Amino acid sequence: MIDFFTPQTRRALAWLCVLVHLVALGAAFFVLGGGLPPGNLAARAQFVTANQTAWQIAWATWLPASLTLVLFFAAWADCVEKKYRAWAVLAVALALAGALIDWTNEMIWIGIAPGLAARFATDAFAASAYALWDRAYLTLSIGLANGLYCVAAFILNALAYRTRDFPRWLARLGAVVWAVSFDLSVAAFIADGAYIQIASALAFALFLPWVLLMGYGWLARANENALPASRLSFNAVVRSMIPKHPLPMRTHFRDCLLVNFAIDPKVLRPLIPAPIELDLHQGKAYLSVVIAEMEKMRPAFLPRALGITYNQIVYRVVVRAPGGERGVYFLRSDADHLLMSVAGDLLTFFRFHFSPIKMTRGDGTLAIDLRAPGAAIRAEYALAKLRRRLPASSRFRSFRAAKKFLVELFALFAYDPLTNELSTVHIERGEWDLFCVPDQNGAYEWMQAGPHFNRRNTRLDSIFYAREIPYHWHTLENQNVIASRLRRPNVSRGLLRRKDRASQ
Repeated sequence: MIDFFTPQTRRALAWLCVLVHLVALGAAFFVLGGGLPPGNLAARAQFVTANQTAWQIAWATWLPASLTLVLFFAAWADCVEKKYRAWAVLAVALALAGALIDWTNEMIWIGIAPGLAARFATDAFAASAYALWDRAYLTLSIGLANGLYCVAAFILNALAYRTRDFPRWLARLGAVVWAVSFDLSVAAFIADGAYIQIASALAFALFLPWVLLMGYGWLARANENALPASRLSFNAVVRSMIPKHPLPMRTHFRDCLLVNFAIDPKVLRPLIPAPIELDLHQGKAYLSVVIAEMEKMRPAFLPRALGITYNQIVYRVVVRAPGGERGVYFLRSDADHLLMSVAGDLLTFFRFHFSPIKMTRGDGTLAIDLRAPGAAIRAEYALAKLRRRLPASSRFRSFRAAKKFLVELFALFAYDPLTNELSTVHIERGEWDLFCVPDQNGAYEWMQAGPHFNRRNTRLDSIFYAREIPYHWHTLENQNVIASRLRRPNVSRGLLRRKDRASQ
């Protein structure tokens, strides 16, 4: 329909529509309620007179609410298939007609009705005119205008249902939302004040979350990059709505192991979203299983004493983002702290699972026992045999080259197919005082007998060990993939180490 709407503007419009309606609803609840049905008409007219300025301002908040709804319908119409565009234009026209009725009624409430209310007790003509308008408003605005919005929504919902990959759950939800909203029009036509209040509460309780689900789950995607309906599940959409990495985080790695696997790129490529590229070394992709004891993890602005200590295991792939910046992409994470697992899964791209992890120090050894269905790890590392020399299994020519490729990575990338956005989290950390360590009896189920990897397509390259590393994660940076021009981070590792020591 129009080129104005992009996935990002649709999503922003959804939020704007919700926020403007919340302001208008707040004005209706705290100000307008005293002057609207049900209730004695004379008492309500007196309320309008006594609160004229607040009354007028409260009604003014509903003017942009109607505008954002029409714009949202236009964005919705822009997403249906082209062969249905005539019907989509009709739906937007009906919504605009409803808005024009609403705007006219609201201007009357702002400019004319308060004067009639002020003369209600002394002027019979004013009292009759005010009573007539009070009744007409219910029919014209809540009844007719809202009914036009509902008809427009029914048309668009039917068109969307017939459009490729519109999720069925969202179509059913839309039908329910607008059926309840149409019930509000019925209440207005029969002039039942109590019925109007109940129907209004139900309608808006469903409408506001529906707008966001539409804005994130369907409207926010570009038509040319349409996703399968299975990727637009309710859970996927809700997870996309929850802000990721909203706070800078800080921790200290007590012990850290990097178990590095060389993998056939053909096996790993399907697991990495298309905007992100594998970074290869000698034709192989690399995945590192990072095993670490996280000491005092907390938001960066909180004191160390409020942090949480736990064990964590992550599976991260060495990748490049559009623009060439190197970093990592997380396939899976395990943590043995329930709160960190739940919060981490909702607020990060780490894909956390809650799993028991036991780290045991012995006589020159460090044993790891991860009990996770399909991803168990049982390994014992010989810390007494640390060395700065790569094992024969490594494909790297030197210790320094391996460290540069596998460790010097300061960005985490994630891609949201619902919004077509590449997300980046940059880190600052202390220097890794790195050693190679042998694994005496390692068994990595997810890497050697899992759903994607096995001993034929995956080979253990090397295992690194380091201690006492301060880490700082910055907040998320979102960029549209098409316009992405990523910057390389300016990492000040020495400064971070001094800051972390100072915080201790």
